[in-house]
Amino acid sequence: MAGDERLIRKMKQGPKNIRFEEVDGLLRRQGFEVGQPEGGSSHYTYRREDGINITVVKPHGNKKTVHPKAIRQILGLLEL
Repeated sequence: MAGDERLIRKMKQGPKNIRFEEVDGLLRRQGFEVGQPEGGSSHYTYRREDGINITVVKPHGNKKTVHPKAIRQILGLLEL
């Protein structure tokens, strides 16, 4: 998908400006299913059938971007 390629390029160039909604959409399109513990946790766990898992913290308040470390982990998991 052209949109995913553009987002991945953006993630590689500057992992500080990636919104949670962008990460969520990318991971879902890559075959991940999302789970969130009950009780309103901001930690979202993405799982794929091949056993790959990652937890991403959804920012709250004025902050809209995902932590750069999580972006680098996502790129590593997807081997990009």
